[in-house]
Amino acid sequence: MRGLPVWILAVMVLLTGLLLVIGWHDRHEAGILPFLMGIVFAIFTLASIGAKIRFEDEV
Repeated sequence: MRGLPVWILAVMVLLTGLLLVIGWHDRHEAGILPFLMGIVFAIFTLASIGAKIRFEDEV
C-alpha cells in the first residue's frame, strides 16, 4: 500500500479547512499560529493527495 488511506485524507481535508477558517476568524484572540498550522496542513494534505493519485496511476 502506497500513500495514506482515503479516509485519513478526508479527515485531513476536514481538519485543514477547520484550521484555516477558525484560525483566520479567531486570529485576533488566538494569534496567527492556528492559521499558519492550517497552511502547513494544507501543503501536507495536497502533497499526500498528489502522491495518492500518482501511485494509483502507476498500478
